[in-house]
Amino acid sequence: MDMIDTHQHLILRDRIGYAWTEGMPALTGDFTRADYAGLVAGRVTATIFMETGVDDADYQAEARLVAGMIGQSVGGVAMLGQIASIRPEVDAGFDAWLEEAQGLGVVGFRRILHVVPDGVSAAETFRANLRKIGRAGLPFDLNFLSRQLIPVGVPLLRACPDQSFVLDHCGVPEVAAGDWEVWKAG
Repeated sequence: MDMIDTHQHLILRDRIGYAWTEGMPALTGDFTRADYAGLVAGRVTATIFMETGVDDADYQAEARLVAGMIGQSVGGVAMLGQIASIRPEVDAGFDAWLEEAQGLGVVGFRRILHVVPDGVSAAETFRANLRKIGRAGLPFDLNFLSRQLIPVGVPLLRACPDQSFVLDHCGVPEVAAGDWEVWKAG
C-alpha cells in the first residue's frame, strides 16, 4: 500500500524565517526533503507539504518556494501539493493571494489560530474570507488548542457552513500534562 503523508513540514532557513523555533535545539538546523526521505525510508511514497508557521513576512514566500518542489521526487518521495498559509483576518491583498495560490499547487490553506487572539476568527472579515476559500473549493485547516475547540472553533464552523474544515493535530490535547478533559469535552 502506498502511504501519503498529508502533513509534511520542512525547515529551510536560508530562505525563510522561523522565529518560533528559537530556543528549541532540535529545530536549529534545516530539515530538508532529503532529510525527510531518509527518515521515511520507502514507507512514504508521496507528501503534501504543510505550511510551517513561518514568520509573518515570509508566509507567501514559503508557498512560492514550495511550489517549485511540487511534482518532483526526492529519495523516492514525491510532493503532490501544499497546504499554504493565509491571513483571512486581513482584507488587503487577500483576494490576490487566493488567486495566486491557485497556480502554486495549493490544495488547501491554514492559519495557525492558537498564536493570535481568540477574537481574530470571530471577526466578520476573517469569516467572509474563509467563505471565499470555500467558494474556491479548498479546505481550511484549523490549528486550535483544545481550550479553543468549543468557544472559538464551534462558532467559526457554524458561521461558515459551506467551508470544508480539517482539524489539525486532533485539536491539540494536553498530552504531556495528561489533561484530556477539555479536549474530551470538545
